[in-house]
Amino acid sequence: MTIATDPPLSGRSIATQPQWTPFWSPDESDPTLPPVTVILDPHDNQAFTASALAAHQPRAGNIAVHPTPVATAPAYLAHDLLRAYGKHLPVPDSHHPTPQWTSHVDRSWRNTAAWTITLGITHLIICRAHRISARHIEHLLALREHARLNLTLLYSGPVPTPVERLLSAINHERIETLEAACHHMTHHRTPAPPSADYPWWTATPAFPGRSDDHWFRLPSQPHAPRPKPTQRPAQPTAQPDPPALVLPLPTNPHQDHTHPHIATVAARIHSRIAHPIHAANVALRVLTGCTPEQIGNLHANELDPYTGPPHDKRPAPHLPRWVLPLADAALALAALRGYTHVVNPLWTPSWEHSDVEQATEACRLLPVPPISKTPSRRRRAPSRR
Repeated sequence: MTIATDPPLSGRSIATQPQWTPFWSPDESDPTLPPVTVILDPHDNQAFTASALAAHQPRAGNIAVHPTPVATAPAYLAHDLLRAYGKHLPVPDSHHPTPQWTSHVDRSWRNTAAWTITLGITHLIICRAHRISARHIEHLLALREHARLNLTLLYSGPVPTPVERLLSAINHERIETLEAACHHMTHHRTPAPPSADYPWWTATPAFPGRSDDHWFRLPSQPHAPRPKPTQRPAQPTAQPDPPALVLPLPTNPHQDHTHPHIATVAARIHSRIAHPIHAANVALRVLTGCTPEQIGNLHANELDPYTGPPHDKRPAPHLPRWVLPLADAALALAALRGYTHVVNPLWTPSWEHSDVEQATEACRLLPVPPISKTPSRRRRAPSRR
């Protein structure tokens, strides 16, 4: 397998557009969107919350979120949504600190928006909305605008005055009875798609990984060919297009999505990595053995799972089906970052390579299994005396 040695993404010419930010303005609200639904439960009737949680049907596009109590940081609600989508945030340890994106508001909400679009989510139900701030509501309204969502807010207490001011600026409806609330939360459910070969919504591996989790060895790392000493390097303007990466490789069991090992690995990647580009990086590493540096140098033709115009995307046959949602989420995140066309949507800066390594380790994927810290007793060689 040949690895292209193109310059990194940062040195290439790309078209840009303004980044999507999770900030909402009443002047930019789309009047054609469905109205925001406010369910009023001033007496905190448990039946309202139970009905909302029962409406959580991810395969049908319904997501019910129970926000983390007393979590006021603006990024926390985005993390709650990611967990409701079946994604888990990295667990910091002595070797891997907390990734920077988890504490960054815009990045956290952009990751959430990318998964919202990719996973086909159409209805968000926020339980106990009286516990979240008006700024959280603004982030939800921005996400609603971008993803064209039905948004339902369940207030098990009084609606705060700042939120009332926000609601007065948008089209919304109020529900006060349990019967009407149950009908509303099930009415917006979209038909579940037919089951695919890889049911990623049902992936439920333990997180964090257990100590007895099986470790899988990654494919051998490919090496770029070195030019011969007598060969003159080609001029930058005369370099031919790099050859396309050949996938799948028939001799590599990592390419067969029906293989029992790849089913386990795919489930871990889909559930244990919340960052779309990091998840796609790990998936490509499973397929090819490439390091993050090599993935950053791959050509777009080797990575882009779609061909044709943005509104006429068709899956390419060379990527396994379980990889397509990851690659699609990475492309969606690249667009949210402001890149209308990137040469390599999976490129990561050097300071994020440790995050990719942490995600790889969280999925129990390493070139070699970890060495036990328990010292082994070596048998002394018999004396010749």
